[in-house]
Amino acid sequence: MSLALMIAVAALVGVIVLAAIIYIWRRYYEARYDLTYMTQDERGFRRALDGKVVLWDWEESVVRGPTAPHIEFVALDPQLAGGVLVKLLDPRTGAINLRPHYCAPLPFDAVTADSHKVIVEARVQFSLNRDLLKHVYEIQEFSLAVESRIQSAFRAEIGKRNDEDLRASLQEVERGAIERLRRDEEEGDEAGEKGMALGVRFHTANFTYTQPDEFAVPAIAISGPPLPANATPEQHAAARALARAAGVLTLRPQQIDQLADVFKNRDPAALSALLAVMEMQTRQNIAEALAASGQLLVLTPQELGLIGASAQRDALARRVAPAPGPVPNGGVHPPEQRL
Repeated sequence: MSLALMIAVAALVGVIVLAAIIYIWRRYYEARYDLTYMTQDERGFRRALDGKVVLWDWEESVVRGPTAPHIEFVALDPQLAGGVLVKLLDPRTGAINLRPHYCAPLPFDAVTADSHKVIVEARVQFSLNRDLLKHVYEIQEFSLAVESRIQSAFRAEIGKRNDEDLRASLQEVERGAIERLRRDEEEGDEAGEKGMALGVRFHTANFTYTQPDEFAVPAIAISGPPLPANATPEQHAAARALARAAGVLTLRPQQIDQLADVFKNRDPAALSALLAVMEMQTRQNIAEALAASGQLLVLTPQELGLIGASAQRDALARRVAPAPGPVPNGGVHPPEQRL
């Protein structure tokens, strides 16, 4: 073999080796326990990488770039005191974060078994499941899917309990919610049906809740809009009707249930005071409604319900009783007043 031919063969081998090195360098990926990559081909999702891998198949490529799915979730940002979207897939490199994270959906409503509405703030720790990343790849709105499933789990558990039992069973609700989230990854709605997995491992769940003040009325509903300078008597009467405080007869069933919770385990004196306040409010509403007619009305204490109240009865007695006269003769009672 001539020297020129040997040099040409060596050069060709060198080019091939260099091309192989460059190919391996560009197609080499190292997936760790906390990081992986998804690959795809013309048929769609192919696999999630595990360990040190070289993509020998030219048609197989890592999922990245502007066409990569948006794998993100809502987390709580303490600095902003609100929610922030956290990306789990780096669109530039295609790296997927497998570490546990806390999803914090925006506050949402739930209803107890006795029809009380509560506002729930939930925190669920989760991580992506390397073995089920095909589902993550196929989901159009990953963040919405995770939030919806978290809300559904907490609503189902809260809906099993009455309002007065909810605060005493926070841990049971959290345990039931995380078990439901895990079960939904494997089971469907029907017996024997395969669940629609999100490709997520759920680790822990916790929540807090508040009850909206159903007794509070917006100021505009109480006072009404400002009256014009040339308001008619009918408009003034309507404004006075709006300003009238609500009495017990206007309470909804949920509010009555809340009052029952307030009365529970109260001593008799406190219970009597609460009932007296409610009674006085109702009588005030009756008096205001009667006075709003603009006609002269004469009502007896019996009709207003004042006779049964000891405080009002004592006040009436003091008004009716005659004042004692001066004592004559230096303090000596006359014969007709001596005991």
